[in-house]
Amino acid sequence: MSDKAPPPVTPPATPPATPPVPPQSAFQLWGRRLLTLAAAAAGGYAAFSLKIPLPWVLGAMMGTALVMLLGVGGRQPLQGRRAAQITIGTALGLTFTQEVIREVASLGHWMLAGAAFSIMLTMLFSRVIQRLAGIDGPTAIYSVAVGASAEMALQAQKAGADGAQVASAHAIRIILVVTLASVVAHYSGEKAGPYISAATPAIGWQLALLFVFLAPACGWLADRMRVPNAWLLGPVIMAGSFAASGVNGRMFPEALVVAQVLIGWSLGQHMTRQFFIKSPRMLASAAAVTLSMLAICVLLAWGLSKTGVITLLTAFLAVAPGGTAEMAIIAKTFGIGAPIVTAFHFFRVISTVLSIRWVFKFLVRTGWVHDKPAT
Repeated sequence: MSDKAPPPVTPPATPPATPPVPPQSAFQLWGRRLLTLAAAAAGGYAAFSLKIPLPWVLGAMMGTALVMLLGVGGRQPLQGRRAAQITIGTALGLTFTQEVIREVASLGHWMLAGAAFSIMLTMLFSRVIQRLAGIDGPTAIYSVAVGASAEMALQAQKAGADGAQVASAHAIRIILVVTLASVVAHYSGEKAGPYISAATPAIGWQLALLFVFLAPACGWLADRMRVPNAWLLGPVIMAGSFAASGVNGRMFPEALVVAQVLIGWSLGQHMTRQFFIKSPRMLASAAAVTLSMLAICVLLAWGLSKTGVITLLTAFLAVAPGGTAEMAIIAKTFGIGAPIVTAFHFFRVISTVLSIRWVFKFLVRTGWVHDKPAT
């Protein structure tokens, strides 16, 4: 055996390190956000001037989409969306007078039926979107579940689904439903109220100041209790208790305009180039499923209207697969039974959030959807 030492091993050459991308400064971040807010407000004002339906939401959405597609826009901070929900929730709650509460309570069985209908839509279209988009079962189910979009994306990740695709599908759903429902509401000419007359004075500054503290606190409390859409429903319950006790007033119109611009910003911020390029098949499938859902909802709304309990357009907004805040603001803007629409969506969201895990397990176990992506 040779006593000669083995030659030293030369470590492989390592490629030069890629210089790190400098993080976005706070100044740049807020500069983009302020630019996006300005674009949203300008889009809302332009739409208002052109008499476009629901101008401060749809116009703000398009203004935001423009700067996002140009690559200079900024995403809305979480507090912006919450502020909009708190404002809208407070405005809706003020419509829940004792008379309105009795009317809403009389429709309780229809609300339960509407919630069951939404779960059936989820079960039906989970298989459809799996075939169309070629995705796995968990992603398919959570993508079409008509519940709170943020809650569905969160539960989807826990179930092993693709959270990004679920969030994209819900973004497409809400954008499409809000746009189409606004146009329908505008041109229908139907009125189902108003539940608060335009002649009703705005709330006094003392009550407004109290609401500034109470509404966010109720939203926070509802969020801690894990109530879906907590930042909307907490203020609804809070302001509703005041209205039921005899307080007669309405939210300041300027505050509602700001809230609608913020809602438009939250919708438009999804429309980036990456959003449309990443998974066009999924987006197209989500759009097709949403339109199919809307068609079925029109038939259900027609059937509800024939019972004489609510009007056709109120029924449509109540069962449409849109976001609670968005559907409620459409109903309030056009005087189309906002308390009824809010109550229907409350039941729908609660039922979906509580049942979706069992629905998911049932659909996979029965083979209605498959764990593996469809080919």
